Amino acid sequence: MEFRSVIGAGCATVFLEGRLAFNSYPEFRAATWPLLEHPDVHEIHLDLAGVTFLDSSALGMILHFNQKARLAKKGLALSRPSSAIATILRVVNFNKLVKVLP
Repeated sequence: MEFRSVIGAGCATVFLEGRLAFNSYPEFRAATWPLLEHPDVHEIHLDLAGVTFLDSSALGMILHFNQKARLAKKGLALSRPSSAIATILRVVNFNKLVKVLP
């Protein structure tokens, strides 16, 4: 799993590439949690276009991060999921918990 962040205009985008699973947690946390304390970031987008696999533990990581973002008064959105990943998110009603952008 690879992570790359871009910050601009009050929004941070984290580009995720590869398989997002339980073993990705340390890298996921290192790439995302510092954004919660960044004073210029008000919205965080997790760009899922490069995600090829997503398991239940990855959904849990995202939900935990969403909770932390809310506590930090930051918005969170998932963006550009592939059709396969979008199907997973839709089947588990994830869009009711986290904003999902096309």
